[in-house]
Formats: sequence, structure tokens, C-alpha cells
Amino acid sequence: MKGKSVKNAIIAQSGGPTSVINNSIRGAIDTLISSDKINRIYGAKMGIPGVLNENLLDISSQSKKQISLLSYTPSAGVLGSCRYKIRNDLDLERIIEVFKKHDIGYFFYCGGGDSMDTASKISVLAEEKGFDLIVAGIPKTIDNDVGGKLKADGTFDICDHDPGYGSVARNTAINVIESNHENMASYTSDPVLVITVMGREIGFIAASARLADPERKIPLLIILPESMSKKDHRANLRFIEGKVNEKLSAYGRCIVVISEGVNLGDLGVIKDNFGHVEYGSTATSAGQLLINYLNGLDRKDRKTRLVVRGYARCEVPGTRQRREAAYISEVDLLESYKVGEFAANIALKGENGYMATILRVPGEKYRVIYDKVPLEDVANSEREFPKEWLIKEKADVTDDFIKWAMPLTGGNFPKYSEFKEIYAGKKCPSYIPFNL
Repeated sequence: MKGKSVKNAIIAQSGGPTSVINNSIRGAIDTLISSDKINRIYGAKMGIPGVLNENLLDISSQSKKQISLLSYTPSAGVLGSCRYKIRNDLDLERIIEVFKKHDIGYFFYCGGGDSMDTASKISVLAEEKGFDLIVAGIPKTIDNDVGGKLKADGTFDICDHDPGYGSVARNTAINVIESNHENMASYTSDPVLVITVMGREIGFIAASARLADPERKIPLLIILPESMSKKDHRANLRFIEGKVNEKLSAYGRCIVVISEGVNLGDLGVIKDNFGHVEYGSTATSAGQLLINYLNGLDRKDRKTRLVVRGYARCEVPGTRQRREAAYISEVDLLESYKVGEFAANIALKGENGYMATILRVPGEKYRVIYDKVPLEDVANSEREFPKEWLIKEKADVTDDFIKWAMPLTGGNFPKYSEFKEIYAGKKCPSYIPFNL
């Protein structure tokens, strides 16, 4: 990029936030600040609408302390985010107009597949207009749906894993560990606990529940969209009912982690501008539908479908899964910074139309490298949870998934007390409590 004049840069975020998204932004900012090719850095407030409305926050005017605090500031509240879909050339032309007026030479977009599609469109139009603009993408998604297929060496093509996923996986695993202790205390009245997790129609977040129990000691069922019927929700309900009662017969209790996108009937959906279901805004949830069914609320006699006394309860952690700073994975935090830093370096070298990416080095020891991939290869591409990571019985995932996912969480989950089952000898006649 020799001879290129000093320009300004804009950074924007899009889609659902993560607990480490701001560290990616900080990685880019730190790199840009230290470059002699950048004059000022702006943040588009609320994503692309911030560009369209010319609401450009001056990041260069912020103190070093405030910029450093981005590393530990969860969610996307500082710059804001959006789910804005560019539908016509007028938006694109307006974006280029704003960039020209503010002497923008670099545009960074942090988001998922839809965001990379937007970034790609802006890059193409700028080139068509003869406007000198470098566009770079920074990956982000808790769903882990940006990237290619699973390769024979156990890593993923395009992007092995997405910044944000490691932290939500850690969050989910710890929630299951803690929920198990609660379930052990309350199962005589609430034998079944159903936890609905985010992830739309891809099961990586639900699968991370298995990280709580690699040795498979907890009576845990994991229900992914990929393991259930897309069309027959009644068959799905009956299947889960059978699996729940198997656990109840064996343990007297059961924990079910179910992805929000599992088809269990009509949720009363609302969709965003990209056509994605806004599961947190639906009339009900997959978890609620499941406990309604297990508790027999659709029956005239309201008799439960459980083989033990008591009822199923539902928990929907909601958006806290993607924002809680207390559950941040240190691995995820480091990688989110590095990928933002790498994106900035790509741009400063004059390489246009790429997303920075994380690639895992095959082998027993966890190690990654940072690379780049064309935006058009990422745009609107969504990977699927590998079928080979689903067990034949459907309601769980394999050890290969555990091996792949555990390093992303940072490990070192909390350890809780486990008393040995040693009781005093019984001295009284046996007795059956009246209300059990």
C-alpha cells in the first residue's frame, strides 16, 4: 500500500452481540492507532444505520483507559449493533457518499455471515465506483455458524470456530453443572428440568452442555435441531418423552438441554430483516412447549407423561448467555483480540475484501493460526453441526465434539462438593411417607 495517503477508518458491529465482541474491536483499534496510515477512527453507532444516518462516534477522541476497558466490557452497547439488511442500491450509494465525505479509506465490519455479505457488497460497489476503500471483516457469532465443513483432521474449513462461541459454551456448561446440583435437591417434586439455549437452528450451543459432564454421570439429554425431524413435531415430542422417561426410570430425575430451534410445534414466530426467527421474541419457546407436553397440559385429565411423580420445569436463560462477563473464556477473549488485530493488519497491507479467520492446527495440542478468507466465501454461508458428532440415539453428542470444543472454553470449570453415599444404619421399621 505504498504511497497511499493517510485516511480515516470506520468500525461497525452487526447482529447479536457476544461477551467478547468488544475485544475484537479493541484489537483492531490498537493496531490502527499505532499505524501512520490512519488519521481518525470512527465507530458507526448502531451498525450500518449509523453510517446511513452519519452517526459516527469519534473513537480517536476516547481516552486510552476507556479503550483498554473494551476488553472486559461485554455485549455491544458501546458502539451498538443492528440487524439491518441492505435491500437496494440507494443504501449502498449512501454509504459510499458518507465514506467519501469523511475521507474513509478503511471499513471494518464485525459480525456473522449476513454482516460479511453486507461488507462484500460495499467492497464491490466501492470498486465499481472507483472509490479507494479497503473493507475487512471480523468474525463474531455465539452460534458458531460461520465457517465451512468439518475436515478429516477434526478441524473446520474457512473458520474453525467463531469468537464468542467459546464463552457461551463455557456459560452453558457451568449452568448445567450448577443446574445438576439444584436438580439433585429438588427432583422429588421437580424431577425434570428443561433448559432452552440459544443457537437458532444449529446445535453447537446445546451441544456444549456435554462439556459439563464428559464422563456422562449426569442424567442429561441434549436435543439438537439436527437430530430431530424438521416437519413432524409430534414425533419429536414423543421421542423426547421416551428418552426422558428412560432417564427417570434409571435416575429418578433428568436434565434436558434443548436448542431454541428444535421443532416442537408453533412458537408464534417473529422474524428479523434477514428472515431469521427472533426466538427470544416468540410467543413461546421450545422448552415451554416441551414441559407443557410432559406435564400433560394438553390432556383433559391433565395427567403427566412422566413415569415418576412431580412435574417438569423450564428455564430460558435468554440473552444473558451471550453477554455475561463472569463466564468469559480466557481463550475466547485472547482469540477475539487477535482476530481483530489481524483484520486491521490485513487492511493496512492494502488487502481488500477479506475476513480475518481462525484456523486450528491439527494435532493433540490445541493451537490456532490467524489467516484471511474472501468475504464472498463467507457471505450468507452457514455451517451445520456435523452429523458424525451426533450419537446414534440422537439425544447426545460424541466424545469427538468434546475434544474439539473443550479447549475453546478455557476448561477449569468449578468443582463442587460430592458427598459419598454413606448413611447411618436404619433402626426403625420401614415407613412409606403418606404424600410420596
